[in-house]
Amino acid sequence: MKKAISLMLAGSLALSMVACGGSASSSAPASSEAASGSTSTSSDAPVAGVCWYNFADTFIANARQCLENTAAADGTIQITAADSQGTIETQTSNINNFYTQGVDYLVVNNINTSAISQMCKQANDENTTLIFANTDSPSDEDFATYDNIYFVSSRAEQSGQNMGEALLEYWNEHPEADRNGNGKLDYIMLLGMQGNYDTLMRSTKSVEVLTNAGVEVNCIGGEQLCEWSRATAQEKVAALLANYSDDIDAVISCNDDMALGAIEALKAGGFFTGDADKYIPVCGVDATAVGVQAIEDGTMLVTSLNSPVALGKGLYKTMYLLSKGEDLTTENLNIPGAEVDGHRVWLSYTKITKDNVADATYDVTDPSL
Repeated sequence: MKKAISLMLAGSLALSMVACGGSASSSAPASSEAASGSTSTSSDAPVAGVCWYNFADTFIANARQCLENTAAADGTIQITAADSQGTIETQTSNINNFYTQGVDYLVVNNINTSAISQMCKQANDENTTLIFANTDSPSDEDFATYDNIYFVSSRAEQSGQNMGEALLEYWNEHPEADRNGNGKLDYIMLLGMQGNYDTLMRSTKSVEVLTNAGVEVNCIGGEQLCEWSRATAQEKVAALLANYSDDIDAVISCNDDMALGAIEALKAGGFFTGDADKYIPVCGVDATAVGVQAIEDGTMLVTSLNSPVALGKGLYKTMYLLSKGEDLTTENLNIPGAEVDGHRVWLSYTKITKDNVADATYDVTDPSL
């Protein structure tokens, strides 16, 4: 493991959440040893510091478990994970801690998407391999400038496409879906983090599918920033129901947790009673276990499998191949639905509806490569 180097990130990395929404949190920075999974007893094993945006997020918790289980079973790379608690300040502190410790790989589930180029430059200066996980990609220029930058993430626009297609099909097949008869699909939009790549792609692509098909749409109450939180989504949808109970035709949510919060608010508002006029299609993303259960229960129309197993194994296998000096190719990566394009690893989404819920199964405890 290379010598530890201490270097603070550029000041703009610690600025308030300009591109990610929300306010700067005053919570104390998490220690880089807030949670860890040792994958090897050998002091010579390369070390990866992993900065997750929030341990409490359902999808992130599953991806983290898969990464650490795979690492523990294989033993080639040692994993230490840190919780950024959803704030730039905490993630910045965690990144600084890992650079001070001299990690060989820095994996960042990045919050501050406006600082990607600066992060790439610092990683190059530190001679540390930087891997962006489940976030927006560095630019082609960044990749051309720095050889030790990689990216493992899903194609977020696919999940937006899936939501839009499922909602379009429902709208066309159910004339009663226009609950107030105004000829418009009146929807609630639940956003994750403002400026976040997944939020942007999922929200814009889902609506684009509808408008491209000639459906007139109307976003009720404006887009709702819920920070991926189930509780926040439930609170905001409940507030909208107080004024628009007879107008809401659909809910488009940028992840399952927020969709589930919307469903709870709708249930409390008298929906999902079994009557046709008390059903509102709710769309989510991630195909979490509770999200898939909502599909089976008939309260969620569609979700998209953003496999935490593919992400966890994709991250580990990328580091594994690099540590072995092997080429990073689609064939060498050998993960279903994954495609390697240079230093980018793209993971595919699977649309999940009541017709194919069995396809949403995955095992985050499976340690196999």
